[in-house]
Amino acid sequence: MKKSTATAPREREKRSPRVRSKRFTLKVTADPTTLARISFALRKLERDASLMGTRSKRLSVRVDPGLVAEARRRTGIAKDSELVNAALAVIAAPDGFGAWLVAQAGRLDEDFELAL
Repeated sequence: MKKSTATAPREREKRSPRVRSKRFTLKVTADPTTLARISFALRKLERDASLMGTRSKRLSVRVDPGLVAEARRRTGIAKDSELVNAALAVIAAPDGFGAWLVAQAGRLDEDFELAL
């Protein structure tokens, strides 16, 4: 009699929770700052009526595979079109923090000490 060679059923991988948007689904990853930036950008563009509501513009580009891999790792976005849309949204709707931070230079008094 032949021994059974059946293997144990594969254990299901634990899936990451997801953040759903009208535009696409983002995996909740270890980088909540990136997800917050994307969510902020999409909300701002929707409020400003900058989004057309359709995905009709077709792009064909060549990109560095390392750049795509890192962007996917930080966002959890698997689909190319969703990844490009997220990146374009962040560029199109900057949050202005960098400009604000630079404008704060020299605001503290010379004798200011940070109590630690």
